[in-house]
Amino acid sequence: MIYTSITPEAFEESNISEDIHQMNEHIHSLLSNAPPSHEIPFDVLQDIRRKGGGLLAFQTYSDRAENKKVEYDNRKVMIRIFNQDNPKFIYLHIHGGGHCIGAADMQDQSLEKISKDLNCVVVSVEYRLAPNNPFPAAPDDCETAALWLIENSENEFNTEKIIIGGESAGANLSAVTLQRLKNKHLLDKIKGVNFVYGSYDARLTPSAVRKKSSEEIFLLSYEMIKKFRDSYFQGNENFCLPDVSPIQGDLSAMPPALFTVGTRDLLLDDSLFMYGRWLSYGSKAEIIIVPGADHAFDAFPSKTTTTVENKIGEFIKSVT
Repeated sequence: MIYTSITPEAFEESNISEDIHQMNEHIHSLLSNAPPSHEIPFDVLQDIRRKGGGLLAFQTYSDRAENKKVEYDNRKVMIRIFNQDNPKFIYLHIHGGGHCIGAADMQDQSLEKISKDLNCVVVSVEYRLAPNNPFPAAPDDCETAALWLIENSENEFNTEKIIIGGESAGANLSAVTLQRLKNKHLLDKIKGVNFVYGSYDARLTPSAVRKKSSEEIFLLSYEMIKKFRDSYFQGNENFCLPDVSPIQGDLSAMPPALFTVGTRDLLLDDSLFMYGRWLSYGSKAEIIIVPGADHAFDAFPSKTTTTVENKIGEFIKSVT
């Protein structure tokens, strides 16, 4: 069961689907036998994922993907492309991982499916990761990819329509990139935004810092949120700046956005608050709330996950 409005029923335990209960039990069993993720170095976490281990399922590399180095204004970045012969639009994807782990090629099967199901080109950004490359390296790379795409989309892919989106830190970087494009008056080709359980406030929202019982285990814990944040900014940034906390920015005249989040996600408030801010500035927004779902719930196959994927697809089709 999912909800498409902020209603009390979305937060009632009685409305949590059985498959979400089973998913949470599965996540709990995996995490209860593993060391806390915030105690594991980022390079080790990255290596575990590369070798097919870890909590999230490993996705094999796609033979349809092509890596390409692009340049804009003397800045270069690598992108990973899933092409189509006659695409309806381009999906500029920014991966998650707290700005510290992940890669453009770590979700090949998911991105290939999006490309096929929605008949679109998918472009995933290989942005630099913290702590070796702290803020603003990641948003600089995402902006570079977006600027190159805006300038070259018609010649490269035969379409000028662009959707931007990502999960978790990828949603954060999508929001930052949008505000940078707005400042350059370059939002015309951006037709919509797909924000999936993003982080939008570096000061940390109430749900992110709420105390948990000793029996609660979250896929994304407060300790990990703080480690990601501190490794990314390294104590050098003003958390009230829109480039750091995009919820602080001017969100007027933004493209239509879809926010997706589960009620068990510690980043719940980020999505609820950002959705509200989007609307309050007069920009169009929709929301999907999944009762009981944890962070990254869509990485686990289930009936509810499929329903959410279909709803996201419907939204993207509606704005392109």
